[in-house]
Amino acid sequence: METSVTKRTIVGGAALAALLLILLSGPLSAQEAVPPAVHEPIGTRLISIATPYTVKRRNLEVLFMHRFRQSVQDGDSHTLWGLDSGADVGIGLAWGLTSRADVSLLRSSFQEDFELAGKFLTFEQSESVPLSVAVRAGVDRLRRPGAVDPTRPFAQVVVSRRLAHGFNVLLAPSWVRDTERLHNAFNVPVGLTLLLPGDHLVEIEVIPKNRDLDGSVTAWHVAFSKELGGHIFKLVLGNSRALTVDQILGGDFAGGFESRDVRLGFNLIRNFGR
Repeated sequence: METSVTKRTIVGGAALAALLLILLSGPLSAQEAVPPAVHEPIGTRLISIATPYTVKRRNLEVLFMHRFRQSVQDGDSHTLWGLDSGADVGIGLAWGLTSRADVSLLRSSFQEDFELAGKFLTFEQSESVPLSVAVRAGVDRLRRPGAVDPTRPFAQVVVSRRLAHGFNVLLAPSWVRDTERLHNAFNVPVGLTLLLPGDHLVEIEVIPKNRDLDGSVTAWHVAFSKELGGHIFKLVLGNSRALTVDQILGGDFAGGFESRDVRLGFNLIRNFGR
């Protein structure tokens, strides 16, 4: 397994390098230059995965994430297509240490999974810099009694490229020491935002299945996002209920999901201090 993971890491790194070459090609000219993507309402988290952007200095961000357990196709009008089912809830806080660094704490109700992380925005897209790049690292800790390998360190490099107002591409090559069935799991979540009339955003994220594990499933989400004042509200459709890095990367979320599943959910983000 360790050898297989190493080979997959090398292949994943090569694929990432190719994607970065695409992102880096054709840097913006002075006439085409746009303000940094941090000013767009995509926030510090796309849907489930982190973006490069940090909470502003001395600002507090509060995050609520909600994923219904029952899929739409398994429900009906009597259960409001899953809305009457239980839900996995994430509650998080983030604090801006500086204009480029923040710390965050997220608790997922599934397995009482706590995620403590720090993020540093290394580069921010500008006329001379074609990408925004951040380094994010931390640890997931499961407090459910009987959890195997409950302490799970992780590291991420989060890269985004703003192509135009409302149009962003995001990559997040990530490693975590343990998922439900994998050790030293590596994956590259991908994100995309598209602008709709009225400054609404469509956000898409895909976490590829991990080929080091039979039965791993590709996770996907689509969100309709709108910023109102200091709030960002995201209505979410997707197959997975995973919220933390260790739950996301292996495609082996212990709660179970299938590629065909469609579940409802939402994110609500409030920034205090803007």
